[in-house]
Amino acid sequence: MLDVLAYIFLYTFIFGCLFLGTALGFTIITGVLRVFHLGYGMTFLIVAYGTWAFWKDFGLDFLISILLSFLLLTVITVAIYKLVISKFFEVEDYLLAALLSVFIIIEELISHIYPEIVGVYLPTSVTKETVSIAGASVPGQLVVVAVVSILVTFLYLQLLARTKIGLIMRAISQNIFASKLMGVNFDRMFILALILASIPPGIIILLLTPVWALNPFIGWPLFTYAILATVLGGLGNLKGTITASFILGLVFAVTGFVINPRMMTLAALVVVIIVLIFKPCGLARAETIW
Repeated sequence: MLDVLAYIFLYTFIFGCLFLGTALGFTIITGVLRVFHLGYGMTFLIVAYGTWAFWKDFGLDFLISILLSFLLLTVITVAIYKLVISKFFEVEDYLLAALLSVFIIIEELISHIYPEIVGVYLPTSVTKETVSIAGASVPGQLVVVAVVSILVTFLYLQLLARTKIGLIMRAISQNIFASKLMGVNFDRMFILALILASIPPGIIILLLTPVWALNPFIGWPLFTYAILATVLGGLGNLKGTITASFILGLVFAVTGFVINPRMMTLAALVVVIIVLIFKPCGLARAETIW
C-alpha cells in the first residue's frame, strides 16, 4: 500500500509537470491572443521531425539541427499568422477550421515522408538512470522533463510579470481594443506571442522522445493534454493551468496505479467535464493571463 502511495505521489508530480509543459504555450495563446489554436499540436511535430531532417537528411550537427528546427518553427509560425490567422481573425469558425487543417496537413506530410516504420529517434537523453523515492521508481529522463517544465514555466512567469513585453501581453489579454488605442502594435505582439508559445512544447517533445517513441501522430495526445489542462484551468489563465495540470496529474496517477492505466485519459476527461458542469469557465478566470 505504501508503495502504491509513493508511486501515486511521484507520478502526480511527473504527470502534472508533463501537462504543464505541453499546456504552457497553449495557455499563452488563448490568454493573450484569445485564439483557440487548433493547430497547436503541429509544434511538437515540426521541432521533432525538423531536428531529425536537419540531422539525418542534411547531415548537420545535432545541436545545430535542434536550433534550425526551432528556426523552421518560427518561420512556419509567422507564415501561419500572415496567411491564416490574420485573414480569418474576425471569423472564428473559419479560423478554427483553417488551423486544424494546417495541423492535419503537416501531420500527413510528415507521415508520408517519415512513416512510423522509419523509427525516428533523437538522442536527447540527459540521463538513463532510474530515480527511486520511497520505494517508487521512475525513469530519470521523466524527472528531467518535469524539472525543465517547471523551470520554463518560472521563466515565462518572470517574462510576463517583470518585463515590458509581459506587461503589454497582459494588457492585450485584458482588453485588445484598449491596448490598440494605447499604441500597441498588435500584429507584432501577436506574432511574438505565437513564437514564444511554440518554444515550451518544442522543448518538451525533444526531452520526451527518449522515453516516448516518436511517430507522426504524437501531436494529438500531447495536444489533448494541453487542451485538458487549459480548459480545466480556465482558458488562458496561467494560475489556473498550473493548478489544473497537477489535478490532472493526480487523476492520471490514481487511475493508472489503482484502477486501469488504459483509463487514464478517460478519467481525466470525466473530471474535466464534471468540473465544467459546476464551473463553466474553469478553475480560474478565463482569458486573462494571470
